[in-house]
Amino acid sequence: MKIVSSEVMARIDGRSRTEFAYPSSTLLEDAGVKAWASVRRVIWSGRRRGRLVFLAGRGNNGGDALVMARQAAVEHSRSLAVVLAGGRPADDSEPGRMLAMCEALGIPCLGWPEQSDAVRARLAEAAWVFDGIAGTGIHGALRPPLSDLVDAVNASPGKKIAIDVPSGIGDEYRQGHPALRADFTLTMGLPKVCLYLPHARVLCGRIMVIDVGFPPPLLEDPEIPGELLRRSAWRKLAPPIAPDTYKNRRGHLAVFAGARGTTGAAWLSASAAARSRLGLVTLFVDADAYPIVAQKLTSVMCRPWDASESWDHASFSGVLAGPGWGLSQEKERWLERLLAQAVMGVIDADGITLLGRIASRAAPDLGGRWVLTPHPGEFSRLTGSPREDVLADPVRLSLEASARLNAVIALKGHCTVVAAPSGRYWILDGANPALATGGSGDVLAGIIAAGIAGGMTPIDAALFGVSLHATVGRLAVRHFGWFLAEDLVPLISRTLSQ
Repeated sequence: MKIVSSEVMARIDGRSRTEFAYPSSTLLEDAGVKAWASVRRVIWSGRRRGRLVFLAGRGNNGGDALVMARQAAVEHSRSLAVVLAGGRPADDSEPGRMLAMCEALGIPCLGWPEQSDAVRARLAEAAWVFDGIAGTGIHGALRPPLSDLVDAVNASPGKKIAIDVPSGIGDEYRQGHPALRADFTLTMGLPKVCLYLPHARVLCGRIMVIDVGFPPPLLEDPEIPGELLRRSAWRKLAPPIAPDTYKNRRGHLAVFAGARGTTGAAWLSASAAARSRLGLVTLFVDADAYPIVAQKLTSVMCRPWDASESWDHASFSGVLAGPGWGLSQEKERWLERLLAQAVMGVIDADGITLLGRIASRAAPDLGGRWVLTPHPGEFSRLTGSPREDVLADPVRLSLEASARLNAVIALKGHCTVVAAPSGRYWILDGANPALATGGSGDVLAGIIAAGIAGGMTPIDAALFGVSLHATVGRLAVRHFGWFLAEDLVPLISRTLSQ
C-alpha cells in the first residue's frame, strides 16, 4: 500500500474532483459513513458505547466528524454531543451543510472556547471522543484555542478516535508540539507519513486505513515513491530454493564481526545469517576473541582475522561487516578495501561509524551494492545530522543519504525506514518494544546479509530482512514474553519454514 505526505494526499483529493468528477460532498460523505462503519464493526465489536462526543473543526476533518455524529443520531445513540472547535463552518461549505443536518436532528452543539465549561463537563463524562479538530494541513504547532481543546480531550477518561490524524500531527510535527493522544486513528484513503514519525507514532494508537473510494489510479500511482511495508512482505521476497540444491548454491557469506568484549555480536549476526537459508557462513573474528567465539559455533566456520593476510572475495557471495567489530584504524582500512572490491553486503554497527570516518574525507560511491543498517545515533554519526533531526524527519534524511552514498539505508526504529538511491522508500510499522534489546540489530544485519548472499538484490534483501525480523519479534513475544536477542535466532528458520 502506498504511503503519502499530506501534500500528495491533498493532490489526490483535488485530482479526484477535477479529473474524475468526484463531488466534494461525495468524498466527505463517503469518508464519514465508512469511518463510522469501521468504528461499529471493528472498534466497537463487543464493547459498550456510552456517551459520545464529536469534535469538529471548520475543515474537512470536522465535516467527517459531523457525518459520523449524524450517523450516530440516526442509529438512536442516546447520548451524544458535537463540539464546534474554533467557530462554525461556513453555511455554504460541505462541513456547514453537515452541521445543519446535525442541528436538524436535535444533536446538542457546543462552541469552543465560548462554552468551555460545558465542553469540559461533556468530555469528563464521555466514553468515546471523536477527534476532527485539525487535519494534515496544519503548519507548525497547534495553537490556542485549539491546543487548549486538545489538552482538555487528553485529560478526558474516554477512549479517543482520531479522524485521519490525531489533531496536531502533520508533516511538520515535532516532539513537544501539542497533539491529541489517540487510542485509534482512522486515516482516510492512504496512510500518511506523519503518522509514522518516531515521536508521532506513539500518539496514534491503532492505525486503520479507511477506503474512502478515491479513484484507484490515483491511489496506485507508480509515481508515488512511498510504500507501507507489511510484516508479511518477506514471504514474497524470498526466492524459491530448488529441491536438488547444495550448500554452495545457497550462498556463502563472509562475516567480519566481533572483538574481545563484543563476541556476542559476532555470534548473533553469524548465527542469524546461517538460520536464514544460507548454505555457508564464515566468521572472521579478532585473533584474541577467536577462542571465545569458536567454541560457541559449530555450523558457522570461524577463523581468526588477520589484517595482513590476503582475502579472496571471489569465494563469497556476500559480506557483513561491523557488528561488535571495533573501531581501530586496521578495521577502517579493511572496510575501505572491501568497498573497493566488487562485493555486495551489509555494513552495520561499528562498520557504520567507520564508514562515517571514511565519508568525512570524501563521500564514497557504494555502487548500489551495500545495505547500511544504522540506528538514529549511528545515522547521526554517519551523516552529521543531529539525532533530533533524524527522529523528526527520517524519510527525507534517509533518502538524501541513500542518494549521496549510493546505498540502501535501513534506518532502524519502532518505525523503520528503508530508503533506496532511486528515491523510493518503505516504512515498516514495527511497534514491538521487546525488540529494543541488545543484539537485536545484529540479528537483523545477519538476516539482511543472508538475503544478499543468497541472491537477492540489496533493496529486496533489506525489505526481506526488516519484515522477517519484525515477524520473528512478534513470534518471540508470544513464546518468551520479554526475550533476549539469542531467542530470536532459532525462530528465524522456524518462521521461514512457513
